[in-house]
Amino acid sequence: MTFNIDNESFDIKDEIKVSEILNSHSDKFFTNKNMLDPYDFDLNCFNKKNEEHIGFIEVEISNYDKLEGIGWEHSFLKRKIYEWDWEKKCYTDKLRKYYEQTVYIKFNKNLGLTDCICCDINTIKNFREDVQEKTGNDRQDKVFRTSKYDKRVAVGIGNCIEYIERKFIEFNKLDSWM
Repeated sequence: MTFNIDNESFDIKDEIKVSEILNSHSDKFFTNKNMLDPYDFDLNCFNKKNEEHIGFIEVEISNYDKLEGIGWEHSFLKRKIYEWDWEKKCYTDKLRKYYEQTVYIKFNKNLGLTDCICCDINTIKNFREDVQEKTGNDRQDKVFRTSKYDKRVAVGIGNCIEYIERKFIEFNKLDSWM
């Protein structure tokens, strides 16, 4: 299946922008938009040296003023972590496909995609579950939260790149980047 990017939603365009940002900051990995199934994980990740697939990135674009946690907690959307049962209209207890190889990154749209936080899904699933009550829809409003001081969450593009690189080494059981 091929997509014409000009006809797609803003989400896909923002995911491609995030891919470009990540690619411009890392000398170890590169990403591209998952165009085979746009409703699955957002970005494929590859080792720059040998082009081997090494993991996935799930992208969220936020409208908060800052993501560094001033006056609030870090939050991650539950729908990007767990499977949703469309018939029962509730979350299942099943984590989304490839969760053990996925880093979740959240960028701020209001700051021109210059501010971000990230954490791996295997860690996020252990954060406190909460509801942000924006839409009245469980699928949209359920989140996982943790303190803005939680060191398991990387803050800022440089720290996020280092975190992603470290996690991809762990995910692939490598000693270092080849």
